[in-house]
Amino acid sequence: MKGLLIKDTKIILNQKRFLILFLFVAVVLSFSMDSSFIVSYIPMIGVIMILSTITYDYHDEGFSFLMTMPIKPGDYAVEKYVFTILGMSVFWVISVMLQFVSFFIQKTPFDLTETIMTDVCMLPMFLFIASIVIPIDIKFSPEKVRVIMFLIYGVIMVAFLGGKALLGTLADNNGIDMASKLEALDSVNPVFLILALAAFCIICLSISMTYSIRLMQKREF
Repeated sequence: MKGLLIKDTKIILNQKRFLILFLFVAVVLSFSMDSSFIVSYIPMIGVIMILSTITYDYHDEGFSFLMTMPIKPGDYAVEKYVFTILGMSVFWVISVMLQFVSFFIQKTPFDLTETIMTDVCMLPMFLFIASIVIPIDIKFSPEKVRVIMFLIYGVIMVAFLGGKALLGTLADNNGIDMASKLEALDSVNPVFLILALAAFCIICLSISMTYSIRLMQKREF
């Protein structure tokens, strides 16, 4: 597994131009938009870059070559999850550091506890997205994955906007004060919320990894 981790790390580092470009864009956007935007932008790019390592393995019979190494198909799947968790953590840390740099440079007032809690909640969210995409990347060809990814993001966007509109309509029709409901959510212990998100993320990653291991074991090389 160590060899696979080194291989994937080199793939990411070889994309130096892309890394520099998206970091530059992230910094520029953090000054022109809400600074919290950077904590969602960088990890999302991180997901795309990390999962691109699977696409690289499709080229030039990469899977067949990897299976000639002293690794099992299941080891490949496990390595992708280990690499994703480590890589996403690195991208997340970078995004948080740049966010606070932006706060201080722009002299933007912020609540430290609230900001940290919000930032911490972002990491499980992106790991959850990765838990959905990794099995898709392993099962289908890169061309099909691109289409599926667009569909997934489209469904998420439609569900978010549709849910928001539905809640607004229900609130208006039933005379519900949404502001008071949101204030009630603020009373929830943030530590409990983070632990709940972490537990949910671990469960999703475990199910996803188990499925990915089975996909690799059934795959013909």
